[in-house]
Amino acid sequence: MKNNRSKLWILLLLGLSAALALTGCASGAATQASPTPAVSPSADPLNFTANPDGAFMGTAEPGAGLSGGMTLEETKKAAEDMEDAVEKLSEISEAYVVPLGDTALVGVQFAREYQGQVDDRLKKMVLARLQTVDKAVTGVAVTDNAALVTGIEALSKAMEGASSLNDVNDKAEEILKQLTVFHL
Repeated sequence: MKNNRSKLWILLLLGLSAALALTGCASGAATQASPTPAVSPSADPLNFTANPDGAFMGTAEPGAGLSGGMTLEETKKAAEDMEDAVEKLSEISEAYVVPLGDTALVGVQFAREYQGQVDDRLKKMVLARLQTVDKAVTGVAVTDNAALVTGIEALSKAMEGASSLNDVNDKAEEILKQLTVFHL
């Protein structure tokens, strides 16, 4: 009887050791940041203004655009839907989105369990989530920098109460100049 118990404990310990060893191998996530494609410093990443009815005119790339031609209310709704879509990622606990033409400015706060960082894999996932709301989004500027996330959150909230998007444009452009736009 005692011999069977010791065998059972040995098998249990071996099983736990194997499970721990396999758990360490299970993550395929990159642990270092990958280089991101850079936007040409001479190119103005934003070229937009709001017309009198509050619709965005122009985009990061002329002719395409998430907010191009959308009313202020439609832009607000798209931003809210995009935030909800990004927050469905298990890595993200909070997201703030400001759509800018065919590019979106995204500030994220990571879930406690997530040990990674903003890398190309995460940017690609965020872009894919944004495209579930609007396929016209082709670029994304994602940051987890606390100061920039706070700025994007403030812009997102300002957009909710704005009477025109001109109120948000200048500040959004300043934040976007500090980030790299990721395109697929």
